[in-house]
Amino acid sequence: MSSVDTQLHAVLLRALNGVKYDVLRTRASELSARYRDAAVADASPGLRDNLDCLAYAVVRMPATYRAIQAALRAADLHVGAAGTHLDLGGGTGAAAWAATSIWPGIKTQIVERQPAAIALGRRLVADTLWSPPPQWSSGDLRDWQPADLRGWSSATPVDLATVAYVLNELTPPTRQHVIAAAAASTDTIVLVEPGTPRGYRHILEARDQLIGLGLTIAAPCPHQLGCPLVDRDWCHFAVRLPRTELHRRLKDGIRNYEDEKFSYLVATRRPARPAPARVLTPPARPKNQVLLTLCTADAQRTQARIPKSSPAYPAARAVVQGASWPAQRS
Repeated sequence: MSSVDTQLHAVLLRALNGVKYDVLRTRASELSARYRDAAVADASPGLRDNLDCLAYAVVRMPATYRAIQAALRAADLHVGAAGTHLDLGGGTGAAAWAATSIWPGIKTQIVERQPAAIALGRRLVADTLWSPPPQWSSGDLRDWQPADLRGWSSATPVDLATVAYVLNELTPPTRQHVIAAAAASTDTIVLVEPGTPRGYRHILEARDQLIGLGLTIAAPCPHQLGCPLVDRDWCHFAVRLPRTELHRRLKDGIRNYEDEKFSYLVATRRPARPAPARVLTPPARPKNQVLLTLCTADAQRTQARIPKSSPAYPAARAVVQGASWPAQRS
């Protein structure tokens, strides 16, 4: 775990501040049910008060942090580093933590409408061991901006904008507005959504919109053409994160890890270095060969067989779902 990972776990644990596990587990279950059942209404269906925000942060923030971190690593590899960052609908700050873990010293402004989420997010950052601690002011790109995304626009350009775990909560007109406003504020935009058919459908809609606005797709797609996945298939990846004792207790879990499935997109006006091909599924490793399912630069879904006799075999043995193929280095 990185130092930022460790600090996030520590501050979430301290944020409990005497809240009983049973109370938090009940609230987390209720919150999850509301997210599943709520109709899309341009608002989070769950974060109603301080306890809701705490339950969400403790139960979900470590997983969303890891997924966003993976997408930002792809942005770093395929586009480059960022010094200023805007996060739309950022809640308690998972994207800000993820950006800091990759680009220490990056300045982030988070746009969020829920006062309880803003308060908890600020509290978590204030409790870090970062040195020197962030000295925030209203004009500095290092704080939460209370605002409703439905009418939001930015007058300050930034290197990078993120919209993570937000599009699923918005109506189609608001999704289009948020994507256009984000694209107008930056040269590079990163989208992250749950790795579900619905989440990927929203990613695809945003992909078409961003291409229409003149941006280039840098990742995960190795092309600007239509998605080759059809029928019930969809593009998604996974990150594995360790479950703490707190997580296991709150989720009544047995395993010491969990997998967060996510879909993402990196689009940019900067020079991009797309992958030659993308590994779409976990590699299969029958005896003396590796089978890779790839999305290729000509927008084909193909399978590559790498035998043990191939010079590429060691790299194929090491490659994981979501990686570039052949492997790229930053």
